[in-house]
Amino acid sequence: MDNSKKIKIAFLLGTKAQFIKSKYILESIGREGIELLILDTGQHKEITKKELEDLNINYKKIEITNSQKNISTIPSMLYWFLKFIFSIKKDNSFNSIEYCLLHGDTLSTLMGLIYCKKNKVKTVHIEAGYKSYNYLKPFPEEIIRDLVSKFSDILVVDGPKQYENIKKYNNKKEIIQISRNTVYDSLIKEVSRIEVSEKNQLSVTVHRTENIYNNKNLDFLVNILIEIKEDFNFDIIKWFCHDVTHSVLVRKNYKKKLIENGIELSNLLPYKEFINEIYNSKAIITDGGSIAEESSILGLNTIIWRDVVENKDYLNHNVILSKYKKEKIYDFLNNMKKNKIPLDKSQSPSQEFVEQFIKRLS
Repeated sequence: MDNSKKIKIAFLLGTKAQFIKSKYILESIGREGIELLILDTGQHKEITKKELEDLNINYKKIEITNSQKNISTIPSMLYWFLKFIFSIKKDNSFNSIEYCLLHGDTLSTLMGLIYCKKNKVKTVHIEAGYKSYNYLKPFPEEIIRDLVSKFSDILVVDGPKQYENIKKYNNKKEIIQISRNTVYDSLIKEVSRIEVSEKNQLSVTVHRTENIYNNKNLDFLVNILIEIKEDFNFDIIKWFCHDVTHSVLVRKNYKKKLIENGIELSNLLPYKEFINEIYNSKAIITDGGSIAEESSILGLNTIIWRDVVENKDYLNHNVILSKYKKEKIYDFLNNMKKNKIPLDKSQSPSQEFVEQFIKRLS
């Protein structure tokens, strides 16, 4: 690339998962000599602060909210979002920014879009095209992803189904297609240094609105975990809790019930530690799209705690959609097989994106 004119790119920092999926994009951009500005929304402030320490490039970071802690409740999230919306001003830091990278479908993604529109900066929507075809599941993520794609300038898709969902924009926007989800790069890096010590452990991570704020779904989850502990002889059932999940479990008195029945509750871990936990677990229960994708890539036995997903490609004999059916869950746990999949280290979807992206830079 001709660096006679210094190129500057921004990245909107939201959740831990969004950063992990974007980390090797950012490092590839940095190696191209492009200046990087990270806009920190503070959504996962404490967690992403630790993850940023492992980012092996130079960057400048600015805070676009005053959040100093992880957003841990729905009311605090709404307050954080609305306060941001009503306080947006023109930002001189954006004067020479060419594009801003937005990832996924969270409230911080939407905040980034609005912030960029205010500052007349073009946006790149990474992980566009995922759809459940139900605006209430997941809510509000399904709506946010559609909005961000609609108003972004470049859309990045990582599969043919995702492309089909956004090809209506073909004559209006630039579309970059890559071979697979960029989380693959993070997996290659972390799995290569995992010390394998398989445990008789069930790892759980559930945090989506339709699960923790739905009394029926949450009650079923708490009780079936207790039943599974009794019926399947797991040495450990460990629930890795987002702040919002922990708050709800405490408020509804489920925390005490879980602990009394031998279910361990843990805070979220840095990515490298968490991948080690799930890689060495016998089984996983999750409602997270990133973890489901990672489990599918690695061949880990995983139950998705949802009834619809935006990407059915990662469903296979190792990764199933529970649809909240006890019989389906028990049948899966009774018939699990070891099937860990070796990773192709020659692949790098992050690098694929960067190579195509820099060709579009002025």
